Amino acid sequence: MLLEEFKKNNKVDGEINFFAVDPTIKGKGIGSLLLKELEKQEKDKLIYLYTDSGSTYQFYLHRGFIQSGRKDILLKMNSEDVHLICFLFSKRL
Repeated sequence: MLLEEFKKNNKVDGEINFFAVDPTIKGKGIGSLLLKELEKQEKDKLIYLYTDSGSTYQFYLHRGFIQSGRKDILLKMNSEDVHLICFLFSKRL
């Protein structure tokens, strides 16, 4: 739903599907280096990704991504309600 709304006004070139760094080396700049390399190789392309409030979504905000969509969701996990915010972020590389 978030992506369909975003695509109404944007031509999307690609998606970051899974982006993670080993927790034992987190904070060493590896994620930033990977994004910089992507920006060099895919200059001027519009990309998007999904993340949520349970993840380190601030990483993307600090690297120029724009929050392009947001949806509050409620998950049932082991008979508990888990509230999350699902984000769609985008960036012109």
